[in-house]
Amino acid sequence: MLRIVADLGNSRLKWGRVDRTGKVVESLALPNDNPEAWAVTWSRWNPDQVASRWAITTVNPPVAEQLATFLADRNVGEVTWYRSAADVPTKHQLEAPETAGADRALAVGAAVAMHPPGRPGLIVSCGTAITVERVSADGIWQGGAIAPGLALSSRALHLLTAQLPLIIPCEAPPPWGRSTRPALEAGLFWGVVGAIRELLTRQAVGLSPSPWLVWTGGDASILASTIEWDGAVVVPDLVLDGLAQVAFPLI
Repeated sequence: MLRIVADLGNSRLKWGRVDRTGKVVESLALPNDNPEAWAVTWSRWNPDQVASRWAITTVNPPVAEQLATFLADRNVGEVTWYRSAADVPTKHQLEAPETAGADRALAVGAAVAMHPPGRPGLIVSCGTAITVERVSADGIWQGGAIAPGLALSSRALHLLTAQLPLIIPCEAPPPWGRSTRPALEAGLFWGVVGAIRELLTRQAVGLSPSPWLVWTGGDASILASTIEWDGAVVVPDLVLDGLAQVAFPLI
């Protein structure tokens, strides 16, 4: 039986195959608004139409309905949904876990599992939104911060102004520009970097020993390269890893 974990976000559907040890061994990202692409990919992953079990985390209810229909039409078998942090066994101090995304809780759980106990940590997720999460030395998720990501910030400036173009930086630009386009790239990119750096600095206050740092998300690689942090790692499939640990533990 195939075991699949999926992260349905605001812009992408990412899914991965879980092996018998509970590890994600293959993953890919698809547009979250293109069921035809889902169908082509699923046919390639499962050409013999064997039974499958799915575990899905989502912060996008409308598209989740489309995905549920897609899976039902293909008789995939058991599907388990994780829709909020209240559905995830990550230890936390949140006041209202039912209002926090399951993806955040899963990322925290996976990051904590990567490190030995006794050391606090920070997790930065760089997607449609930027989240920075704080974990105590005893592995408790204490909460975090949410800010707009690169693409979302760019779209907001484009849609809410008359003349600014839609630009999404894909690499670190110079910190100033001599025309509108490079100036916009500089402001978008380094503004996000500055927000992350400030949040990391402030969230690290009071944590001892020095916290570990894990980055994830589509923009993690380019953003992580701008902030020096001893031992920091980028884990592209962090949410899927956390979902696999929760939904498909050692089998």
